[in-house]
Amino acid sequence: MQFKCVNCGGNVVYDPEKGKMLCLSCNAVDSEEIVKQDDCYTCPSCGGKITVTDFTSATKCEYCGTYTIIDEKITYPYGPDLVLPFKFTKNQATELLRKEFKDRLFCPGNFLSQRTLENLEGDYVPFWLYSYDVTAEWDGIGTKVRTWRSGDTEYTETSKYHVYRRMNLDFNRVPVDASIKMPDGIMDLMEPYSYEQLQKFEAKYMSGFEAETYNQTPDELEGRAKTKVDRDADAQLKATMTGYTSLIPSRNDIQHRARAREFAMLPVWKYVYRYHGKDLEYYINGQTGKVYGKMPKSIGRIVLSGGSLLIVGMLLMLALQYFVEVF
Repeated sequence: MQFKCVNCGGNVVYDPEKGKMLCLSCNAVDSEEIVKQDDCYTCPSCGGKITVTDFTSATKCEYCGTYTIIDEKITYPYGPDLVLPFKFTKNQATELLRKEFKDRLFCPGNFLSQRTLENLEGDYVPFWLYSYDVTAEWDGIGTKVRTWRSGDTEYTETSKYHVYRRMNLDFNRVPVDASIKMPDGIMDLMEPYSYEQLQKFEAKYMSGFEAETYNQTPDELEGRAKTKVDRDADAQLKATMTGYTSLIPSRNDIQHRARAREFAMLPVWKYVYRYHGKDLEYYINGQTGKVYGKMPKSIGRIVLSGGSLLIVGMLLMLALQYFVEVF
């Protein structure tokens, strides 16, 4: 499907800044109508073939730039329950990148150029959200060591205590990305998202962005969710056991009771920068603006900077020598 403007027939997309649908041709607001396609893999605007993968649910025609949504990938069993709409536009995401890297001394000259930043694309990334009731229990020995000196003798006293903790915890919507192409570790770093702004899924939010349906089932990914839960539950238990020199567990048990699984689309801006034959990837949380990526370093700028410092040093030495000779 595509969203077309009833006034001019232009492509209508979701505008994060306005929070409304915007026609790219005449700038009309909320003027969209849904145009269904018999062939979801042919662009109805220009007739070009739309390149998709097995998981593509929304994409852009590479010939005319029209955004298309693949109907069969947004309905049961592939359709999301929830969507977190983009808050930042492409221009705003560009400024976030510039703010993050503009003061880096050895950044390549074209890294933040307008031309290369055209590669910035908005992606709705598929996530499974897991909710659990958790019981965490810890039983063991805590030791406290006290040392003091009397005269020439040092004394050490070790006290042992029975330590027991039990906590009931609620974990709501623990996110795990379900996209194979997105690096798991980086998607974890995109957290946290503010779930108060989650919306019931509507296809219009995807118009203007790339998107995938889930690549992996919730059963396949639940281990990652439980790992996150266990790590946080353990940290909360340990936070109540301060003041001990050491803690030796005889029992450290975490029980999970699943309450819900939800399929949600979460917003991420992705920028791919080609540098010395390698693709370097940068990510921006499309809701919070959090930026992740390691800055490339220009060898030429490093050498130039080093040379400049050398020249400045030589000039200072000559000035000092002149000063000594004169005075």
